[in-house]
Amino acid sequence: MRNIIFLSLLFVFKLNFAQETIGLVFNDINKTKSNGYTLINPISDTRTLLINNCGEVVHQWSFPDDNARNYYILENGNIFQSSGTYAEIRDWDNNILWSLNYQSELGFRIHHDIQPLPNGNFLVLVKDNYTDIEMFAVGMDTSYPNDVLALEKIVEIEPVGTNSANVVWEWKLFDHLVQEFDSSKPNYGSVANNPQLLNMNYEDGEGSNPIHANAIDYNPSLDQIAISARHLKEVFVIDHSTTTAQAASHSGGNYGKGGDFLWRWGNPEVYNKGTINDRKLGKQHDIKWITEGPDKGKMSVFNNDGYGTSTTFSSIHIIDQNDTNGVYSTGSGKFLPTDYFWSWDGTILNKVVWETAQSGVQIMANGNALINETSYGRITEVDRDGNVIWVYIIPVGSNINYNQFTEAVGNNAFRAHRYALDYKGFEGKTFNNTGIIENVNSISDNCSKILSVDNLFSDKLRVYPNPTNSYLNFNMHIDVINVYDVSGKNVLSKTNSKNINLENLKNGIYIVKVISDENYRVLKIIKN
Repeated sequence: MRNIIFLSLLFVFKLNFAQETIGLVFNDINKTKSNGYTLINPISDTRTLLINNCGEVVHQWSFPDDNARNYYILENGNIFQSSGTYAEIRDWDNNILWSLNYQSELGFRIHHDIQPLPNGNFLVLVKDNYTDIEMFAVGMDTSYPNDVLALEKIVEIEPVGTNSANVVWEWKLFDHLVQEFDSSKPNYGSVANNPQLLNMNYEDGEGSNPIHANAIDYNPSLDQIAISARHLKEVFVIDHSTTTAQAASHSGGNYGKGGDFLWRWGNPEVYNKGTINDRKLGKQHDIKWITEGPDKGKMSVFNNDGYGTSTTFSSIHIIDQNDTNGVYSTGSGKFLPTDYFWSWDGTILNKVVWETAQSGVQIMANGNALINETSYGRITEVDRDGNVIWVYIIPVGSNINYNQFTEAVGNNAFRAHRYALDYKGFEGKTFNNTGIIENVNSISDNCSKILSVDNLFSDKLRVYPNPTNSYLNFNMHIDVINVYDVSGKNVLSKTNSKNINLENLKNGIYIVKVISDENYRVLKIIKN
């Protein structure tokens, strides 16, 4: 009987596929997706939404600034959001815990990106402007025609109280320049022999904004920061373990190089080790370390110009930096690798992926890629074989919910994040599934029905023995098994198994949360 239901639902799914224009517009039920919840926030809307893989809203927050690009669910379940002028932390129930006006409190605006840190602080990108006179004094080519040059700095901010903050660390690109223009000025040296420094006279037609950093990420195990420089067509890695004084120098920190580049990649032409034909990146966004799955430790990036010089389509890439504990190698004077580790470019629903600005990608635990196309408000999951298996078009923007068969306006989102079902920030939290945002969606309906038909936890899960003095067994394969003590501390975890061994735990009562697909069940277990 179940197979008959499944086949009939598959028929309905295929029959209705072409009808939907917003919300969940494609869902390949025969392909394995990354199970979890996707966080979205259209730039022109004040709402931040958490949706499941059926396109249903399971939680929602609001934010006073409708130009918020950055939003993260923290490991304590709070949500952090930021625009260029305003930052805010809210709890799961949307209560404001902390807020900050960057300009009035710290004297600057931020741009593009933020990055929360494990210590509760966060990193921000800030424009660092200099006059032409200031730049000429340190070796810039005097034929430079503009009055101002915009460089970049990274600032680490410590939240204080409920509406204040301290700047506790700073890095400036200005302190890490090299030039071959004037031997009488500071920073003079060979560009090719100093790839750890930026050639301050490299020019690629970007005028007074030659860097245009648009993404920042942090690796806690290495204590390193990654930065995407759109106009340089390359990405950098720098040391965060330095003091601010060391970050302004060429020595100190865990890696002994102060604030100099530890690694750079994408355009060796910038440091005189290649030509335009050697470019691997172009106008890229969203550089970040992959934090889980088979590619953990590598980096991913959304390349707006397909393969560095291909400007009629975009592509996504995984990069293997070939580092050894955060120390990076070169070959023939160029930072490794020589090519991408994995790449994808193609069409989504018969439309070529081509984003000239913004957008991003997340490589998830199962190796699939979650692609966010900003201008379309479209979020797509692609598997490692290059198959498009899930597509969602945001049906909200400008604080308006759009009905099916209309075109959403203002639904473009800077980023999208998918959090695993067992993400630490969800522990102990109550979800409120309010359904789809748009008025109707047959694909979402069918998705929900299939999940309901296949809900093994609701009627088939068996757990034995209980009490137990060693193994706890299940009558079916479980994706994630988490064991918690009575204080809520996660004391044991296992994935992809039909049992878990509790013999090393003290005797007592434990809570076990089991997850498969988008279903979960919480059980009380006695260890004796």
